[in-house]
Amino acid sequence: MFNKKYRFAFALFLLLPLSAPVFAQEQPPAGIAAGAGVQAQHQKTPFSTFDGIVVQADPLEVKSVTGEVRTFLPPKREASSPLQAAWPKPGNLVSLTYEPGPNGNILKEIKINGATVSGTIKEIAADMSWLIVRTQPDKAQNAVNVPLQTSSQFQPLVSAMRPGDGINATYIRSAGTGAVEGINTVKSLEWQSKAVGRAARWLSLLGAVVAVWIVAYVFTRGRPADLYLGADNRYSSSKFQSVLWFGLVISAYIAIVSHRILATDWSYVGGVDIPQNLLILSGISVLSFTGAKAITVGKEEKAAAEGKPAPKDISDKPPRATDLISDDRNRTDLGDFQMVAITILAVIIYAISVVGFMEHIEFRRVITMPDVDETLLSIFGLGQAAYLGKKAATGTVAR
Repeated sequence: MFNKKYRFAFALFLLLPLSAPVFAQEQPPAGIAAGAGVQAQHQKTPFSTFDGIVVQADPLEVKSVTGEVRTFLPPKREASSPLQAAWPKPGNLVSLTYEPGPNGNILKEIKINGATVSGTIKEIAADMSWLIVRTQPDKAQNAVNVPLQTSSQFQPLVSAMRPGDGINATYIRSAGTGAVEGINTVKSLEWQSKAVGRAARWLSLLGAVVAVWIVAYVFTRGRPADLYLGADNRYSSSKFQSVLWFGLVISAYIAIVSHRILATDWSYVGGVDIPQNLLILSGISVLSFTGAKAITVGKEEKAAAEGKPAPKDISDKPPRATDLISDDRNRTDLGDFQMVAITILAVIIYAISVVGFMEHIEFRRVITMPDVDETLLSIFGLGQAAYLGKKAATGTVAR
């Protein structure tokens, strides 16, 4: 009997640890904690905010100050809902609360913080702390001048602006967006611009090239190739590169000015500056042509003074394209080939740059044509220098 009691107690002692976890799992606090976690998860709001300027009202597209553009969708409500009644207009400075979804960003709240004034600059402060925008440039008697206080971050941009430039200034008014009085603090400042399609840009550049060619055709009496024909009845490499580069630069100028007139009005005719590297490259092209001419005249005068025949004979054959990369003995010349190849490369690269430059025509009184990079400028200069050096060192006359 005694042994049975001990055996029963010992067995009960062994079973207690196994049963303990079962009781722990059935404790109410664990269940309450899990319910609290689920409730907290339901209370978590997945809403986000986005601040920017309204680019388009339907559908609503907003651009941040950094340039990021997002599209927002209205909730499925009636048109008379408060959200629809407060729908922003293009140019409004807004703060949006939205919920990201699989089909897009669903708006929850719209807050209009500011507006955009579009017009031309009438006056800029000497210390660039403010500027005045005329919102009705065509009606001076009814013009509204709006002072816009600018912060230091806009001073580099304001320093590049000139009276008469068309700008968009997004601002916040201290007394409220719809208030008559108050100080306007600028939040975004940019030139007005008009986008131009790729096809229109290429057509304008090619059209300008054709126009320049027609002018050359008329003035040369139907022989535009005579512009780069040498005195020896061969095509001149130095003349060809000068004609080719000049034709592109003047065509680019015509195309840019034409788009400025179409995008704005005749008040923006001209006002196109030439940048430093482009000016240097164009100068090198002219210098190569005049240098080759000087070498030719010098060798001819020297031959005449010494009673020798002219260094070059006039070719009795019609000029050919191969003359551009050949010497006076009709042998392919590395110096000529190098100069012509580099010139064609520079023309192609700069034509692409001009087309890209015309993507947005800014309403500015003065703009600068696209520049050439340092690498292209160096290669072009080396090619021209090699050509002139070779012509000066050899016994043939530069063409």
